[in-house]
Amino acid sequence: MRTIAAMLIAMLLATPAEAQRREPVIDMHIHAYGADNMDGASYVCAPFPAFLPMDPGKGGDGLPGYMKRMFEDPACPNRIAPAKDDADLRARTIAELRRNNVYAIAGGTVANVDRWIADDPVRLMPAISASGPDRLPPPDVLRKRHAEGKLKALMELTFQYRGIAPDDPRMEPYWSLAEALDIPVGIHMGPGPPGTTYFATPGYRAALSDPLLIEPVLVRHPKLRVFIVHAGFPMKDRTMALMAAHPQVYAEFGVLTALYRDSDIWPYLKAFVDAGFEDRILYGSDQMIWPQMIGISIDRIRKTTALTAAQKRKFLYDNAARFLRIDPAGTGVLGQSRWGAPSGK
Repeated sequence: MRTIAAMLIAMLLATPAEAQRREPVIDMHIHAYGADNMDGASYVCAPFPAFLPMDPGKGGDGLPGYMKRMFEDPACPNRIAPAKDDADLRARTIAELRRNNVYAIAGGTVANVDRWIADDPVRLMPAISASGPDRLPPPDVLRKRHAEGKLKALMELTFQYRGIAPDDPRMEPYWSLAEALDIPVGIHMGPGPPGTTYFATPGYRAALSDPLLIEPVLVRHPKLRVFIVHAGFPMKDRTMALMAAHPQVYAEFGVLTALYRDSDIWPYLKAFVDAGFEDRILYGSDQMIWPQMIGISIDRIRKTTALTAAQKRKFLYDNAARFLRIDPAGTGVLGQSRWGAPSGK
């Protein structure tokens, strides 16, 4: 009896923040990487205080100096080191998911995704990602995986890093497949690492962040469900124009929630809420090789005053549950009407 009484007292004395922390989260965006993605990995700042200038001329320290100041030895209050290896990355990421009550869409190659899902088939949902249509598995392979329950989404399509536009003709079979299978597609349209064009991905073009580039695809495939990864940052007006014209499109805020400053993320996110899109905003940690990004980004959302408690619930779980048509935490959200009241009442 004393034990039960002590538990009840502890529950009554729990702070609102602790109660919030137990609420479930759907992370639309983690990467199921392998050890090959660890090469040259360095620190990230959560958040970065600033994106530093680079002087590439003879009088400056050039790209090597910039890389050192931005990534190898950044001067920031909260500096996160990468995971040590593939096993460490998987174990710590899954531990973060469990600790924060998160269910996540995990995208990667077929081999990596299958390896990750084997470690936690409850918290992780399988997706396939690629940097171009030539690096995606053939449509028949994806169709077979879907039939076996091994494909919940195509996410994240990082074509922007190779200079490939969403309506590239090579992508047409995959848009058609996603529409036929009724699976959502998350496409990268937003920021990459500062200077990535010069040290990692020469094809990256900021112009491909424009979400309106995907409009011809939506017109050809009206039943396709799409979410814009990184919400087209910083092109919020164009992202919202697309969402207003195409109500099946959602905005996922990805890396912004962990690595961007409060002065960047909250006004940007609030603009979507104020414009009437609070039912179509999605949380994603963009966890790559820094497992702490998950907890850090969720804590920032929990603590912000930019959103109400109801808006945080939508952002962190309810909207994704509706979009994906799943309720892994059994919250009953799919039994609610469009306006939040129980259906049929």
